[in-house]
Amino acid sequence: MRWLVVCLGSFSACLSIPTSVDAKVSYDAVESPWPAAPVCLNRPDVAVAKEVLYGRTRTVVIAGGDKAISDEQWATYAPSLGNQKNSDRFLRFNRSCFSRSPSKPASCEGDGCREIVDLDGYTWVGLSKIESADCVGTKGCPNMTANPGALLVVVTRKCHEMVFEMEGWFLDGPNGERAIMHATADGTVKEDVQLPDGWTLKKETLATPLVLRPFGGGDACFFNIIRDHALQSYHQFKYARPQYP
Repeated sequence: MRWLVVCLGSFSACLSIPTSVDAKVSYDAVESPWPAAPVCLNRPDVAVAKEVLYGRTRTVVIAGGDKAISDEQWATYAPSLGNQKNSDRFLRFNRSCFSRSPSKPASCEGDGCREIVDLDGYTWVGLSKIESADCVGTKGCPNMTANPGALLVVVTRKCHEMVFEMEGWFLDGPNGERAIMHATADGTVKEDVQLPDGWTLKKETLATPLVLRPFGGGDACFFNIIRDHALQSYHQFKYARPQYP
């Protein structure tokens, strides 16, 4: 079987993640229904994004619940063995809404849409789940980092709506693939990245807001999160085929 070893910040947080083919992860490249009035799990007034990769289930969790970690505690918090803080990210979308944890059905209501995780004496809410990882191009994607000339594609289960306004940086593939940059590593866009053959990166003005919602149809909430060698991340919203992969 083919696996990508994903390391987020430390050896203890290394995960062996199967490719989509080996994990038998496949979904329709159609937008899933979105609730008319979702209750968002994320709060726009939070000053510090407190996210941890919960290694046992490959789930990203955020501070929440009855014993949520405070900003002060977060500053010195070191997750227990096998778990890892998410790195700082400079976000490029204008608004977003997480409607439910990835383990919850679309029919959930209220607090029933949250999966509560107890970790290190604090409570957390399940936000997204890594299902598989693929590499585009021949240059390789070791340790969650695409080599120059490659792209890492992480298939994630995430019930997340994002809204982009004014302008966006678009990643286009040779077979109709399209993604928009949602985060950079340091707040600066690196437009001279080395991409696989046939892929391009360019900035475009948005005449109207671009709203991204999950894919897969029905209860599914899939997103392909693409990362280049400069650690710039993108959400894919157009596909080469009716199904991924």
